[in-house]
Amino acid sequence: EKLTVQSNPAARDLIRHAFSDVGGNGNRARSWAKFVRRWPIEAQHQLLDSYQAIRCPVLLLWADEDPVHPMDAAQEALDLLPDGQLRTLARTGFLIAYDDPVGVARELIAFCG
Repeated sequence: EKLTVQSNPAARDLIRHAFSDVGGNGNRARSWAKFVRRWPIEAQHQLLDSYQAIRCPVLLLWADEDPVHPMDAAQEALDLLPDGQLRTLARTGFLIAYDDPVGVARELIAFCG
């Protein structure tokens, strides 16, 4: 529930289902831990450098209360995208679709037509 701003209890189900096959499987648990330790936390400059080559519309749908993914990161990406749009959903966090599923659907429909 801490991954959502609205403290949506359904977030527990998401995490439970995501890790349901890990319990009792030591190899899988170790591989997840190894993956997480090696996942880079700094900006991926090779990705940022390639954003200017994207030649199609891109929607950046951003949560306004996610402390790990601040708005300035979205703005940096938007500045690099030739045809990018940034939409922010109020009172949403990391699990944006759990905080505002209607807002997510509305923005996707508006973007995709």
